[in-house]
Amino acid sequence: MESIETGIHIGNKSIEFIDTVIEKIEKYQKIKQDITAYLRLLYLEIDNNLEVFKTINFESFVNTKVNDDKVKTILKLLRTDMAESIFYKSKDSSNTQLYDKLKKKGKVDNKAQELVRTTPKGTEVKANKSFLYENILQAISFVVTKIEVMNKYAVLSDKELDILKPVRIKSRLININQRLLMIQKVMGNFDEIKEMAR
Repeated sequence: MESIETGIHIGNKSIEFIDTVIEKIEKYQKIKQDITAYLRLLYLEIDNNLEVFKTINFESFVNTKVNDDKVKTILKLLRTDMAESIFYKSKDSSNTQLYDKLKKKGKVDNKAQELVRTTPKGTEVKANKSFLYENILQAISFVVTKIEVMNKYAVLSDKELDILKPVRIKSRLININQRLLMIQKVMGNFDEIKEMAR
């Protein structure tokens, strides 16, 4: 009986999650119909996340576990709703104009030699150049994925973390921050953003 109740609970949670995703997709597809409004909201989200990163002492995250309260606090402050919604597509809208804008490339600064890049095989390797070239879509994909994975790991117990390789939190946070800085800089030159860019 207990396993049946557990199964029903898991099923209900899955349905709630799917409903939430569908609601998000519908909401953001409406917003995307106005590219200027959408880009401005995305820019504001990037700007807000950077404000959070400005207050972080990265050195305090050396040897910090991914489920540490400090990590959980930062994750509560970061938002990726707009960034994530870029990848919601529908048959009605190909979002070609939006994607063309987000294919603009920028330089991701690597002076601290903390950046990683993803190889064609999907593995992360340390970048040894002083900067990386990425387009906005690549950088947004990186940011959304890393924050999402950190959110999942943050709720694991110490025992559950034993199956994971060590996660270098300081390096991850720097990688996210540097990509956000690049996105902000490139988007700041968009006609839709110029008047509000700082």
